[in-house]
Amino acid sequence: TVIAKMPRQFFVGGNFKMYMSQIHPQRPLTNRALMANSPNGWLRNGTIKSTQDIIKNLNDAKLDPKTEVVIAPPAIYLLTAREALRQGIEVAAQNVFDKPNGAFTGEISAEQLKDSGVTWTLTGHSERRVILAEGDEFIARKTKAALDGGLGVILCIGETLEQREDNKTIEIVTKQLKAVAEQTKDWSKVVVAYEPV
Repeated sequence: TVIAKMPRQFFVGGNFKMYMSQIHPQRPLTNRALMANSPNGWLRNGTIKSTQDIIKNLNDAKLDPKTEVVIAPPAIYLLTAREALRQGIEVAAQNVFDKPNGAFTGEISAEQLKDSGVTWTLTGHSERRVILAEGDEFIARKTKAALDGGLGVILCIGETLEQREDNKTIEIVTKQLKAVAEQTKDWSKVVVAYEPV
């Protein structure tokens, strides 16, 4: 396994959800700015309007040129995001399939993403691990397919609350990483994102 020999460029990534959520007024100060632009304290996340708003804010922002910025909107807005974002801000899919092509209705291949100007994908997100029961080996295959297809991968790892309380964090994330390491030798286009479930 080859880990990048040079220090990696600072990386900031964010994925969007597909729901409308109410902002709790007693949350940290950061929510006040969100509430000021949200009718009745509701934050719309994962709509055309919210995607356009986020893109406008990013396009207008003075970003550190030493920081790689990547956003992961829902699949239906990938092209909208790619076409509207300024150069230097990249787009990630929230999912990629583990096969390069075939009759897999509803799935997106690395080749399709690359053809659309999408340069990154998430794999292993906690919601896909828990809700869709994606296992470590499947996530490893998806990661390999994405890398083989020329995409960068944001590999999500993390343990559940129960696993953390049982002091199994290291065991769980090591198992998740090991599955990918068995499939992937070059990690230069992999960013590991740790997030407890």
